[in-house]
Amino acid sequence: MNTIKDINKGDFFTFVGDDNKYKGLFCTSSHKEKSPFHFIFAALTYDNVQKPTLEDFINCDFFGTAHSKKNPFKYSGKALEQMWNNHPEIKPYHIGSYWFIIWRKDFLKFRNNFELVSNLNIVDNLDKNGNGGVNASSWDFLTDFFSEKYKTVLDYRGQTTFKVKSIIST
Repeated sequence: MNTIKDINKGDFFTFVGDDNKYKGLFCTSSHKEKSPFHFIFAALTYDNVQKPTLEDFINCDFFGTAHSKKNPFKYSGKALEQMWNNHPEIKPYHIGSYWFIIWRKDFLKFRNNFELVSNLNIVDNLDKNGNGGVNASSWDFLTDFFSEKYKTVLDYRGQTTFKVKSIIST
């Protein structure tokens, strides 16, 4: 496994949880201009004993919410059409992700537990259009949270799932 040296928007990662199943996260934004550096991730629904491929991630879902377009972080018309083609039930609303913030200084301590699967061009401001998040800057938190309870917790927090295909820019 290669050591992760940099994280960018659209990077899809896998890691193994406490339940010995592979999980997935992807970076929705990367803040490296001014300290403190941090990364914002969205949780994927991938939960399997088989290591995921890029195709697995493209065909799974992520957690987020759909809400009013009255938001300062607009999507392009093309991005909205992509969302609505994949999720016609949300029109005229738009998708935002539930975010997991990881501070760079903390990530460096457990980066060897992550594996980069690939990078995809995703829409801008996905995390800014969401409605909540959590500090996920410890390996113990991540492995515990993603073991079995994360779907229940995110459902309780009002998050639903959306197709990854709906936020890939072409």
